[in-house]
This record gives sequence, C-alpha cells and structure tokens, in this order.
Amino acid sequence: MKEIMVVLHLFMNSSHLQELRISGSSNTLVTLEAPDLDFWESRCPSDCRFKCLKIVKMTDLCGVPHEMELIKFLLGNSPALQVMSIMSCVYVTDARMNMLIELLRFRRASPLAEIRFIQD
Repeated sequence: MKEIMVVLHLFMNSSHLQELRISGSSNTLVTLEAPDLDFWESRCPSDCRFKCLKIVKMTDLCGVPHEMELIKFLLGNSPALQVMSIMSCVYVTDARMNMLIELLRFRRASPLAEIRFIQD
C-alpha cells in the first residue's frame, strides 16, 4: 500500500505530466492480497485530471486488481491520452486474455486513446 500512496502523491503534484512509465510489482502474492480496491476512487479528488498526459507505458503487469484499478483511473482521467502501452508480466499466460477483455471495457476520457497490449 505504501507504493500506491507514493504514486498518488506523485500524481497529485504532477499536473503537467505528459508521459508516464510504470513497472508492475514482481511480487504478485503481495499485490493479490492488497486490501482497499476502491483506493483510486476513494482517495483521489473528484477533479483529479491529467490534462497533459499523452503517453502511458506500463510493463510487467500481472492483471491483479490494484494494477487494473490504476489503469482504469488513468484512462478515465486523462482527456489528452493518445496511447497506453501495456506489457504483461512474463509469468502471466492464462490471464492475458481476461486482462485484455477487461481493459477494453474501461471508460476513456479521451476518445482518441489507443490501448496497445504487448505480449512477449
């Protein structure tokens, strides 16, 4: 949870952020057990927008709930977003399709936002 608080603090103080790169946790057991899945909705101001964010690159994602909620939050609050590239974790094989299906369901603040799901 400490890492998520750091990310939140960075987001709140980076209103002119244009590009974001995030790498997921290699410890999936910890991320699976993380409580408070409505963290992004409950702790972020309702007017939290990333008006300048155009590119998001995320690597080593396993599709665990906290990662998916972060993606949902970024897509829903980035009106200038052009591309979100997501590379799944090497160890995730069976869950990739479910992760991709869930990603496509998320609302996007930018009608131009493209999700690129990259497999290794």
